[in-house]
Amino acid sequence: MIEKVEVVNGAIPLTETEPRQQWVDEWSFQLYVKVSAGGRTGWGEILPSAGSTREPYAALVNRLAPAIQGKDESEIGDLWNLMRRLTFSGGYGVTTGAISGIDIALWDLKAQKAGRSLSELLGGKHRRVGRYASLSRYPRAADAAAAVGRLLDQGYASIKLHQSGKDSLETIGLVRKALGFGFDLAADLNCAFPYPKALDFMKKVHSKELKWAEEPVWPPDDFDSLKKLNRVGPVAAGENFFSFFEFERVMEMDALSLYQPDIAKIGGVTPALDIIKLAKKHGARLAFHNRPDNGWVSTIGSAHLASALSPRALVETPPNEVPREYFSFQGSMDKTTITPGGKGLGVAPLGSIPTSTGSKMLVFHER
Repeated sequence: MIEKVEVVNGAIPLTETEPRQQWVDEWSFQLYVKVSAGGRTGWGEILPSAGSTREPYAALVNRLAPAIQGKDESEIGDLWNLMRRLTFSGGYGVTTGAISGIDIALWDLKAQKAGRSLSELLGGKHRRVGRYASLSRYPRAADAAAAVGRLLDQGYASIKLHQSGKDSLETIGLVRKALGFGFDLAADLNCAFPYPKALDFMKKVHSKELKWAEEPVWPPDDFDSLKKLNRVGPVAAGENFFSFFEFERVMEMDALSLYQPDIAKIGGVTPALDIIKLAKKHGARLAFHNRPDNGWVSTIGSAHLASALSPRALVETPPNEVPREYFSFQGSMDKTTITPGGKGLGVAPLGSIPTSTGSKMLVFHER
């Protein structure tokens, strides 16, 4: 029986790189959900992407809590449908984000109760899955290139940039010129361009052999433009799709090279399972999106899903390991792979994590 649902604000600092990246403050906060049932604790995570403020997500979790407290925590499908029906007029975004935190925590509890990891509960094994290091933004192209070089020296082999539309092409060219082509390089454009400029970018960047260009076009749900751009070079998207039906439509169109669900945004593990089935049906490859801060709960949850059901999938991570001073972590990790383990998610924030009661607001940057 679900006894308590709590929201926990985290303030785990972003691991700084050399040179120092931007967005350190903006990416140094997290939002967790803690569900207690049967003497156990399950942890979930929410990515507060709407204005990057935690308050509406926390408020909705607190509104949903009385509706599910006292109910059987193992009936996750019924609980998910209940929460979604209670919020159906609110659409997606904050709604599915709040549900995500609760749902991930319920799956953590269910696997713990079974004495298994989440990947084992889902019928899989503890298989290694690929990870890639996702960088923040840097003030100069040379700074980004230097940061990539240092990660390569550390043993990372797959890296994603987050430069602006103004300097992405310059940065990618500088990285390839200085460091070569012997590693995977991706670029998240954060919906920088209208279609004509996105097309021009894709043509110019083609010779740089990007693993993918992520969300090159504005708006993020312009599926027709994404498909056209994907004919020029590999395109990835999905972090701003909030339902199974959006993924269904874009996969039926064969619009992308990689599809990027985020379990901390789409409603948790429950809808992700349906998206994985859909990807298998269409022969589509997944690359699980995670904000590359030090939240780690949804990141490791994504690794469990990939390990059990989609071993070719990639998982986005910060350019560092799980910080043991803030988390218990029962899996293993190297610079290129994650192997989930333990009971449940096998990761949980420790009592020592820095927390804050206030809500940090993202400083919006020009694209």
